[in-house]
Amino acid sequence: MKLKTAAVFSNDMVLQREASVPVWGTAAPGAAVEVRLTPGGLSARTTAGPDGDWTLTLPPQPAGGPFAMMLQSGNETLTFTGVYFGEVWLAGGQSNMELPLSGSRDGEAVLASCQDELLHFYETPKVTTVAAAEAAPSRWQIVGTETAASLSAVAYYAARELAHALHVHVGILECFWGGTYAHCWLPRELLATFPEGQRRLTWYDARVGDKTDAEFDAELAAYQKEVDGWNDRIAARRAADPDVSWAVLNEDCGLYPWPPPAGRTGFQRPGNLYESMLRRICPYAVRGFWYYQGEQDEEWPQDYEAELTCLVRRWRADWQDANAGLPFLLVQLPMFGTGAGAESWPTLRAAQAAVADREPNAGLVVLADLGEEDNIHPVDKAPVGQRLALLALDTVYGLPVAGKAPRLTDALVQGDTALLHFAYAAGGLTLAGEPSGFELAGADGVFHPARAAAQGDNVRLQCEAVPHPAFVRYAWYNFGPARLYGGTGLSAAPFGTTQLASV
Repeated sequence: MKLKTAAVFSNDMVLQREASVPVWGTAAPGAAVEVRLTPGGLSARTTAGPDGDWTLTLPPQPAGGPFAMMLQSGNETLTFTGVYFGEVWLAGGQSNMELPLSGSRDGEAVLASCQDELLHFYETPKVTTVAAAEAAPSRWQIVGTETAASLSAVAYYAARELAHALHVHVGILECFWGGTYAHCWLPRELLATFPEGQRRLTWYDARVGDKTDAEFDAELAAYQKEVDGWNDRIAARRAADPDVSWAVLNEDCGLYPWPPPAGRTGFQRPGNLYESMLRRICPYAVRGFWYYQGEQDEEWPQDYEAELTCLVRRWRADWQDANAGLPFLLVQLPMFGTGAGAESWPTLRAAQAAVADREPNAGLVVLADLGEEDNIHPVDKAPVGQRLALLALDTVYGLPVAGKAPRLTDALVQGDTALLHFAYAAGGLTLAGEPSGFELAGADGVFHPARAAAQGDNVRLQCEAVPHPAFVRYAWYNFGPARLYGGTGLSAAPFGTTQLASV
């Protein structure tokens, strides 16, 4: 057995600074393995097990580089160059995290000037089986005009902000796949232990039925032909009119072919991508996780909080984070005029907020003022990445920035007026117009739009149709206005039905 490392190790990689760094791979059973970094002479040694697997740990190091990493076992050597210690974040989720820089707003212009030696990224191969993962080539790359077209736009903008605020190299571990449910990123055996996960297993396995792998492969090939044809039509229509809207594209080119066929090796099968993608890069040392997903789970929004909670805890456990110290920053869904249900997306947003509030060292990036009514993939990713970086700079790195979105803390009633207090107002709340997104209801629970006035950390609400307010909510719809901002321009977090307490 030859000396090898896991595929996630290569030239131009970033290793997490100020943390123990595991390095792992295979060698001849029982063989000694040594890793050395030069200059500086940092080294670590171990012995491969009976199956040839080995793991060793480099001690915490400050930011710096470039280094050369040399691995030696007997007469075999491997050398990686251009290695830095810096900040590493795992960017996970589905299509809005995956949306590439080239497809984002002003993508071509950004690509032309994106060369940045401080930014590195690794694309986890998009495969659905462990065998395919082991055969798929992959490597770290430096962000540049020739490399970054497929780089996550959200992750790019976030990493760029971090690198230049912290003055260190930043590495992005990309691990995502469009159209995936939360259950794709959890092991099947874990999903079987709670009701929401069991429902996902039953649902997908019923879709597969007694279908053979050969039958699934044939279905998948036919489906891919449909997708390719749709992509060709979209590309031709955009070439003719670069500013064409999604509504016109859907009318002229048809809707994207969906759903994909189900099969034992399908990318939506519960647990597949957890094994074939996430586990391939685990436990590469990271500072934390950026997770932007949930759109596909609009079919079962009531189950999402349980699944997302399970995902946060399992990923941390896989990274041997027993004390839940690794930050988990969740990107809340923006506005979108979905037809999956009148409250599907606000329910998903509420689930994301609840998990961010409950889990230690978790955070929430609020996008209530962003999104496109007819496009589930809004192209303006710069503010998403910038807010993600701002939250990290505040809560993870302790810089004096206001990175948290305003959040409701108190809801009171005085006569015909609702009095709301918000935390994280960052110097004062502002309203960007009417309708504000606030609604009031009386004891009957029927909500009506409310007039809003902001002052300092507070908002006052009134509504002629509700002379005796009992309940309040904000931005509780799939698509609509959300016009309350904090002092640094961060959109306030939406919230559902909240009972007003008497003053």
